Amino acid sequence: MQGAGKEATGTTSQLAVSASQVEAYFLKEGGNWDISPDQERIKVVTVGNYVVLGQLTALRFLEYVSANPEGVAALPTGKTPEYFIKWTQHYLANWESEAKDGMLAKVGLGGKPKPRMNGLRFVQLDEFFPIRPDHERSFAYFIKKFYIQGFGLDPARALLIDSFTIPAGLEEAAFPYKNLQQIFSQGEIDLGLRVRQPANERESMQQKMLLRFDAFCEDYEQKIRAMGGIGFFLGGIGPDGHVAFNIRGTSHYSTTRLDQLNYESQAAASTDLGGIDAVRRKAVITIGLGTITYRKDVVAIIMAAGETKAPIVAAALEKPAGIHAPASCLQGLPNTRFFLTTGSSSRLRARRQAMMAAQDTVSPREIERLVIDGALSEAVSGLHISEAQAKLADVPEWRLASKLSRRSVPELLAAAHANIRAKIERGTHMPSEKVFLHTAPHHDDIELAYFPAIHHLVRSERHQSYFCYLTSGFTAVTNEYLMARLKQLDNLLMTGGLGRKISLADLHNPATAQQEIHGYLNAIAQRNRDTEEYFTACRLARFVFERRKEVSVSEAQAFVHSQISVLEGLEPGQVDPEAIQMLKGWIREWEAELVWAHFGHGRDHVHHLRLKFYTGAIFPEDPDYQRDVVPILQLVERVKPNIVTVAMDPEGSGPDTHFKVLIAVARALEEYVKLHPDEARGMRVWGYRNIWSRYHVAEADSIIPTSLNSFAVLDNMFKSCFISQRTASFPSHELNGTFSELAQKIWVEQHNDLNKLLGREFFYGDEHPMMRRAYGAIYLKDMSYEEFRAEMEPMYRFMESKKSLLG
Repeated sequence: MQGAGKEATGTTSQLAVSASQVEAYFLKEGGNWDISPDQERIKVVTVGNYVVLGQLTALRFLEYVSANPEGVAALPTGKTPEYFIKWTQHYLANWESEAKDGMLAKVGLGGKPKPRMNGLRFVQLDEFFPIRPDHERSFAYFIKKFYIQGFGLDPARALLIDSFTIPAGLEEAAFPYKNLQQIFSQGEIDLGLRVRQPANERESMQQKMLLRFDAFCEDYEQKIRAMGGIGFFLGGIGPDGHVAFNIRGTSHYSTTRLDQLNYESQAAASTDLGGIDAVRRKAVITIGLGTITYRKDVVAIIMAAGETKAPIVAAALEKPAGIHAPASCLQGLPNTRFFLTTGSSSRLRARRQAMMAAQDTVSPREIERLVIDGALSEAVSGLHISEAQAKLADVPEWRLASKLSRRSVPELLAAAHANIRAKIERGTHMPSEKVFLHTAPHHDDIELAYFPAIHHLVRSERHQSYFCYLTSGFTAVTNEYLMARLKQLDNLLMTGGLGRKISLADLHNPATAQQEIHGYLNAIAQRNRDTEEYFTACRLARFVFERRKEVSVSEAQAFVHSQISVLEGLEPGQVDPEAIQMLKGWIREWEAELVWAHFGHGRDHVHHLRLKFYTGAIFPEDPDYQRDVVPILQLVERVKPNIVTVAMDPEGSGPDTHFKVLIAVARALEEYVKLHPDEARGMRVWGYRNIWSRYHVAEADSIIPTSLNSFAVLDNMFKSCFISQRTASFPSHELNGTFSELAQKIWVEQHNDLNKLLGREFFYGDEHPMMRRAYGAIYLKDMSYEEFRAEMEPMYRFMESKKSLLG
């Protein structure tokens, strides 16, 4: 490791591997697995959750700065580094006490002085093009707030990207345009202008700016190299494996450049800029993979949390370096590391087997998972192979499962086969005469997780079903959609058309709110889009009247005008003012009420709790007991459910809102069981996952066969009711389509796995029509309250670790 001053480059053969005491400590704590370099081509350190991941990364960063006070660092932006930032700030603020008898002492930093952060040189990784530097979602804004101000870096020693200001010397030529955003205000940025003839004066100006920024990127690259290259690189990994904005297919020798994103990266960035359409209109500036690896002894760390990152992590670590996984460019560098949580490392085959082999006891579910993973591998055709074939098959997962369980492979295959059959049997026989409380973080989570499993239940008189939406869900509504709805309402208010089908008196009366719901559903039946939009406007007007207490039409119109003006002044991705958040939340609530009205459930069965922890902040706070838990408890006490459904996010990464809602619901149920033991006796909890994460078949307790008809019902309902989501403005990276289409894709994939595990004749040769018509499968986790409480125990410990950091 180089000391203070300019860091030198060199060949790999000349460089010593950095001896990190921080890494040594966490390897000892978490398990120093002996994985061969041909199985994992980059060294890995695993931790339990993303709070500890941030702690590990912060300590490793401070260790680097302590040894390299004038080193060159490049750090990430976005949600991924939240706890890296918080831990770094914590240790800088509490260096003496932590160095004396805290974590700094444990990792070998106790005897060192507090790092001199203002000597560090900083390199910005990437930026949208164009975007104002003070835009709340620009990466320059993030860097200034959290790194320069938050860490005490010297802004004069920071190399930043300004993709907004017209470059020096071109101001006169650019007149009358004042900035790049004005120059590129018409639609998408066409990088083809670099080589084609401009069609008009505006395109000519755009071409000049593109070529000037190509020169800027070349100069930026040379400035980094003049520093000696990046000494400490920290980055996340995108759904396609992108590092910085180096997307899948990028050359490992790439340098800083102006480029465009692929679909997966656009989808991942959609929340930053208020929807994927806004991202598609942007280009990006990014350092290259060759920029990152220019200095061969760079301390290059990729951090990843959550099971959704596990496949791309495995691709980067287990396969030879290639353009299939940009992060694989780090293979071969001695100081490269992947810092991972348990979830993001779960697809690393050799590591998982080593971890299980080292355990004293392994649960039956883990044994079953090994057996199933082996059966789904390319080596064999499933669980239904003959005993002779099972004995001959050389499957590592089966060998380990047999060793750990002390049972033969044929026995394990038979047991797994029987367990899956029992889960399917359970899924084909739903409970009867129960009170359900279906809870959801967002307004489409229930539908996208298990709607086909319950749409028979919710229309039965033998059940009572209540639906509870925990947040306002406003971030899923684009400014463009809200603007269209407000302008339509403004037109109806101005022309007097609002009272055409529902009187203004009724719109002021909360007891008549089913009128616009029935009107909207009739419009669906008639395929009349204009009437659908009319009743949507009526509901928005009702919300305005209710919120503002008996306002007149003129006062309502003034309010609508004021919000239209606010929207016109907002750039995509800017944090919404409170009134805009409220309007977007009302739209989401209306959409959810339409869903259950399909089955005859009125507003009295649909509850919107609008928990206050849910905000537009990039790092929102955790649930508070009085503010966020008590309202859930009060609803549970009123409903007295036999079955409660919850979105189970196992790690708190992915959709952070899911995890926080899960914690709030779990705390409310815990209190309910304490206060009302008799009423809570026998209560069960159904854990579900949806498009953001999914269960392994071994984790599920109930498997529900799903028909083509169920797919059609879900898709029709989703596109009819979730009007703001028809264009998939905030899509998943997995599919360029609506969430209902993605849910179907997931269920079909799960059914295909079952076909391989059990054999196609298991379904299509069965005498039961429900089995023969199945083309998808939904997985649920069906738990007693005690089992649910045990599942939550690690998450409670996780929350306690967050409290210790946040004080």
